[in-house]
Amino acid sequence: MMAGLMSHYQKDDPMPGYREFDDVVIADATTPPPSGFTSAAIGTAITAARTAGKPLQVRPGTYDISNIDILTTNGAGRGIEVSCPAGTATLRLTGGSYGLRIAGQSGMRFRNLAFDGQNLALPAYGAPGVITAAAGLVTLDNAKDVTFRGCTFRNTVKAGSEPAGSYKAGLLCVNDSRPLVQECNFDNVDVGLWTFSSETLVEGCRIIGAKNNAIMIFGTIGSGGNLSAVRDNFINFVASDYGTGANGNGVAVYLANDVSVSRNTIFNCAFSAVRVNGASRALIEGNSCWNIREASLYYEAPGAGQNGTGVTIVNNRVDTAGDGINIGNSGYFGDGVARRSVVMGNQLRNLTVTTIPGSGGLGDYDTAAIGITAEQDSVIGGNIIEEAAGGIKLGVAQGARDLVCDGNLIRDCGVGVAFSSNAAAGKMVISNNIISGVGNNAIVSASTIALIPPLVSYNANLAAQTAGGSGQILIVDNRAS
Repeated sequence: MMAGLMSHYQKDDPMPGYREFDDVVIADATTPPPSGFTSAAIGTAITAARTAGKPLQVRPGTYDISNIDILTTNGAGRGIEVSCPAGTATLRLTGGSYGLRIAGQSGMRFRNLAFDGQNLALPAYGAPGVITAAAGLVTLDNAKDVTFRGCTFRNTVKAGSEPAGSYKAGLLCVNDSRPLVQECNFDNVDVGLWTFSSETLVEGCRIIGAKNNAIMIFGTIGSGGNLSAVRDNFINFVASDYGTGANGNGVAVYLANDVSVSRNTIFNCAFSAVRVNGASRALIEGNSCWNIREASLYYEAPGAGQNGTGVTIVNNRVDTAGDGINIGNSGYFGDGVARRSVVMGNQLRNLTVTTIPGSGGLGDYDTAAIGITAEQDSVIGGNIIEEAAGGIKLGVAQGARDLVCDGNLIRDCGVGVAFSSNAAAGKMVISNNIISGVGNNAIVSASTIALIPPLVSYNANLAAQTAGGSGQILIVDNRAS
């Protein structure tokens, strides 16, 4: 046994080992290790392989991990590839502040390993820029060029001693880390992947059974482009233990600009499939969403100074949700401003009023079951909406300005297109829409987001008409039946 480990491990403790060969270092879980192997923990094997400049192959078995550090000051400051045959080796947390941490080191590759948190409590990771109580089973801190491919992160559910409002991630990335997370599995986690101010590519992963959020991409107010991409992932069964939208989301983006969320399949979320808060130039494209309790695709400015501009929401499919696509806010009631949006080519159906249980000091509230709601500076075109309480809602109260609603198909909804009846509502164009199966409510004005009567109906089949103060609202060339 190595002298530096003697004080921690007693003679009868199980201890794996490693051995250096000409072109590789091999770790073996057998205890005692095979003849010729040095008895040492897996962290020591990683350091030895880095020092030797050789990859580490991990033989099948279970290895204990606790506070393993990969730094520029150990392992000769070298990167490494650590791998095993798929599904054969588990690195399990036995305690400490994290299982594995990579800080400042680049050029790391992990393939086919399973990281198991065993649902043990972890303290918050105290890195600058982490704005809430975030812990990580595996943590990257200013770690560039790090790849996890085919790995599993599991069992990071919060322990009973960890309060609501704290979070534990399978993989936590902070301080301008730049990971590639590809074809990985996240099972039975509080949060699957959480990144702070880190350019992240998450591709082809499966996140099943997240207790709060599946993927979280966070930035800070005033930061530049985050440039993260979340694409081609499968997300299912996301719950929420606290709050009215901060948790319960498939993909949550907060204060992180230039993030794309594309071609994901997202089912069974307590709140939203994709929720973007206070972030600019987001792309939400080609996602397939089913059984989402609140607004399926939500772009909002939740607080003063937390603004967002330039979202593009295109070619998504939503079936069974409390609302379809919501774009707010307009700076009233202590909110920020979300504006300049394009919403095109989406298919939305089967939207129903859903009661959201109260939390965080708020009582229960209901969704509005509307396909698309937008407040200002938005173009809404070429969407198909059916089986909802309302098809499209233009503006909310005085938050209604510069809205174009053109070329949409709306079928079998309680209301087709509604626009804000507030006297302060600004310019809108409602044109070239086909509205079927809504009776006399093809085009109406409404005073509330929830389409509560009285509604004022307009003849949708007139060639052209105006409404609102000084004829600010143009209704032209629609067809209703």
